[in-house]
Amino acid sequence: MTISRIFQNISLAINHTLCLSDPASHHVARVLRSKIGDTITLFNGQGGEYLCHITHIGKKQVTVTINEFIDRQTESPLELYLIQGISRGEKMDYTIQKAVELGVKKIIPLFTERSTVKLDKERREKRLLHWQSIAIAACEQSGRNTIPDILLPESFENRLSSLNVDVGFVLSPHTHSPLSAITIQHNQRVALLIGPEGGLTHQEIQDALLSKFHPLSLGPRILRTETAAVAAITALQCRFGDMK
Repeated sequence: MTISRIFQNISLAINHTLCLSDPASHHVARVLRSKIGDTITLFNGQGGEYLCHITHIGKKQVTVTINEFIDRQTESPLELYLIQGISRGEKMDYTIQKAVELGVKKIIPLFTERSTVKLDKERREKRLLHWQSIAIAACEQSGRNTIPDILLPESFENRLSSLNVDVGFVLSPHTHSPLSAITIQHNQRVALLIGPEGGLTHQEIQDALLSKFHPLSLGPRILRTETAAVAAITALQCRFGDMK
């Protein structure tokens, strides 16, 4: 039987009894229709996870007691950052969800020349909260115990100039440099730059190359932005991470 996993951003310890947050309580009681005595797993993003049993189900609150800590590590050895040109609505949501499932450590949304999504400061912060909720749900589903960082959206120029990575790759339809030709050293921080719908402009690709990014090709076909992210992350994890 699959045990449901729930993220709780609080301190967790064996033998402690605690009330789940309102959204988690609703999910456990109303969506999962759990019963008293059922087992669930909690994690707080600080490593490992905790087996618990449900001790009380009220109208609005679920109480659990923590029984056991499991030091389960599911993080990839590849320190991979996704730098993603912001795409529209569900496409960006999908990209974030799959990037988290595939083990990306950090997601850096960018406004590029061809990004059609425009966000003022207030909407940026709301969108960030939305993306963080997607990342948490993806961790709950995929078994990750560490929540990836998602940064506030920034302009292409500002973010590229302040980026701190060891090696970067930019997907480009104008290169023949295949994945098989690249080398990544152990413990290097790796950035993968992907454009939005319509891709990056020629100037943005040139700016990335001047910032020591390397051009990367995934083959002769042009992929949608959300497909490109999944394909590139998977290929890098297969070659340098833990997807064998």
